[in-house]
Amino acid sequence: MAIINSVLGPLDTANLGFTLPHEHLIDSSAGINTTYDELLNRQWALETAVADLTQAHSEGVDTIVEVSPLDLGREVSLMKEVSEQSGVQFICCTGCWLDIPRSFWGRSPEFIAALWAREIEEGIEGTGIKAGIIKVATSDPITEHEELMLRAAARTHLRTGVPITTHTPPQSRVGERQVSILKEEGVEPHHVYVGHINVTPDKDYHRELARLGVWLGWDINNPFGRPHLPPWQQMTDYLKELLDEGLGRNLMLSHDWNVVITRIASPGFPSREENPDGYLWLTRAVLPRLKEAGVSQKTIDQLMVDNPRRYFEGERPLT
Repeated sequence: MAIINSVLGPLDTANLGFTLPHEHLIDSSAGINTTYDELLNRQWALETAVADLTQAHSEGVDTIVEVSPLDLGREVSLMKEVSEQSGVQFICCTGCWLDIPRSFWGRSPEFIAALWAREIEEGIEGTGIKAGIIKVATSDPITEHEELMLRAAARTHLRTGVPITTHTPPQSRVGERQVSILKEEGVEPHHVYVGHINVTPDKDYHRELARLGVWLGWDINNPFGRPHLPPWQQMTDYLKELLDEGLGRNLMLSHDWNVVITRIASPGFPSREENPDGYLWLTRAVLPRLKEAGVSQKTIDQLMVDNPRRYFEGERPLT
């Protein structure tokens, strides 16, 4: 049991419940939402998110980990309103995605870590809403500026104890290099969640990450709009094979879903028409298919409840 930051204040990890560890509310760009507000109808976003997540909560979703940092248009005040009205708990992030601010270029990891630690310890943009997770992203190969973000994330973690979540690109084993850099900075692997592993369907890669002791994010599960991915049924059957090997002790499942996306030229994002289930796609499609294939409710609970709780409590995956 531990007390962590949610957008509504301190949250006991015993109350995390069914957790989606990699989601978005708004997927945008730094400053766009306030500078060009015609790109984001905030009232529509609020009403739609509340409706979607009220329904998700009624079907068992308890917690959303919202991993949109500054450069993805983070809106913590909106998260707070949605959480209050829907009943779904939100954990927001500090850190950085791939659109690294030029103002960070040439800075030291310590300088950036101090900024991110402030968002964990004091709050974000004067709201008093504190981050509960550190987001970092890289391409492959990792660029100079992305490595700076990794090292800053590591030092933020070492100062605050807050865990790290990463973005990885498709068809890449760069998660291993991410973990190596974080370990160089003194981060123990069980404080790291390597995201999007299912866009690299390589069992040797997944086994190696599990051997390293990190948490594995099987977190791109939207059914349509991802042309580079196999059909969801095939991906779910592959997931079952990993579970049969025992990797369920490291795995967590999520969607990488958004209520609003303003980056309309970004490939592979399904529309609401293509995925009307939204944050419930796992609950309504993937988990039933796993159960039909013989996966037990105990294993489902491990993926959706126990592993997220252990991750936020700083515990290692079960052995």
